[in-house]
Amino acid sequence: MKKLLGHSEIRTYSNNTELISERRLQILQGAIGVLLKKGFKATTLRDISLASGISIGNIYRYIGSKDDLLHLLCQTRSNSREGLEKVAEENKDLNITDLLKESIRYHFSVGDQSRTYNLFFNREIYHFSAEDRRILLDSQNAVIDYFKILLDKGNSSGEFRISSTRAVAHNILMLGHDWGLRHWYLSQFFTLEEYTNIQTELILKQILSNPHL
Repeated sequence: MKKLLGHSEIRTYSNNTELISERRLQILQGAIGVLLKKGFKATTLRDISLASGISIGNIYRYIGSKDDLLHLLCQTRSNSREGLEKVAEENKDLNITDLLKESIRYHFSVGDQSRTYNLFFNREIYHFSAEDRRILLDSQNAVIDYFKILLDKGNSSGEFRISSTRAVAHNILMLGHDWGLRHWYLSQFFTLEEYTNIQTELILKQILSNPHL
């Protein structure tokens, strides 16, 4: 028996790490639609089996229970900071304002790709254990801290004039989530690119020392 993904309660009976990740992803991708439609409590492993194309027996080969899906969902959502760090590394020659623009663009794109998951989290958070809620909170705090560091650097360089960088960083986090949570409404008026550009412009007007630059 082997445990992966750093969670003490997630077990598997396979020794093939690559196959475990592939099958778990397949299970999650199949499960998320039915979980969102029926709710966590009403969804059965049979529902998940039909949606994912994996037999119930094979599902049990890669996870121990339906509750493990919540653990896996939390852990797959906890890597946004890593993506932002990669954006920073790939654009390390940019000034802080332009790096902030690229980082916002990436964060909003993640919100778009993750909107089904975020809707599920928003609706079903009361089913999550204290540990899983902590994973989600830590993931959000990591993103806020990333943007706060950028904003602090902009304050120090004189590019920005912000009284509370943490508050602005939190607003950026929530604007990215809002696209996913209210996509049903916002998509009637904006594409993701339009929404990103408009929100970025509004953010910069609020924080730039010289907003006319």
